[in-house]
Amino acid sequence: MKNKNVIIGILAVLLVVALIWGYTSHKTAIDNKIVTTSENAKTEISDLTASIEKEAKTNYALTKAKVSLLKSQIALKIDKSEQKAEAELDNAINYLSEAKSTADEKTKAEIDLLETKVNTAKKSVVQKKDDALDNVSAAVDEAKTMSEKYNNEFQAEKEKDIATINRKYAELRAEEALLKAKIAAQSEKTYSQAHTYFEEANEWYIRSKEYGTQKVKPYKEQIQKDIKDAQAYLKKKDKEVRNKISDILQKAKEIINED
Repeated sequence: MKNKNVIIGILAVLLVVALIWGYTSHKTAIDNKIVTTSENAKTEISDLTASIEKEAKTNYALTKAKVSLLKSQIALKIDKSEQKAEAELDNAINYLSEAKSTADEKTKAEIDLLETKVNTAKKSVVQKKDDALDNVSAAVDEAKTMSEKYNNEFQAEKEKDIATINRKYAELRAEEALLKAKIAAQSEKTYSQAHTYFEEANEWYIRSKEYGTQKVKPYKEQIQKDIKDAQAYLKKKDKEVRNKISDILQKAKEIINED
């Protein structure tokens, strides 16, 4: 009988250990997913920022090329100076090359076509042909159309990207506050700190909704409700708050993936 009780006791201990291990493994898996999602969001922000920077450089270089071509046109038409016109055409070619270094493939192809026109204009200026002014004027018109089109597209895309960056940043700050709340909730002595971090997370979710889509808005509102529930657990000093935070962090991860 004693042996039987010992065996049952050992089995019970093994079962408890297995359950604890299973819970810990599941919790670790969730935490790892949250970290991965956070890193993905940071990467996305970094990529968007780099994209905006490249587009801004392309936009600026195209504008400089357009201005140089306009100066070349004035040099021929008003100043009657082939030398000035040629110098400005050289500047335009350099700026177009600069624009290509940061442009996407589609824009590069368009710049190549414009470069051909500019080179044709320069050749006619150097050779003092009668159609020199016409060729320069054609290049000016082409550059003006291209530059303005690119600028309009860039400004629209920039607004969209900045909104995405602001939203991702707010979501990351909310997640950061929730993680701090999770740490603070491990001890009753720091429950007040956890409450403060919950408030901070809630504020960041309010900000993120300004830039988010309507599709995920209800989910963020649900997280805000869950945060209030977690704060209620804190007031009651209920240790269930720790599980509640894990659930909230999981939902936060899903929102970042969805939005």
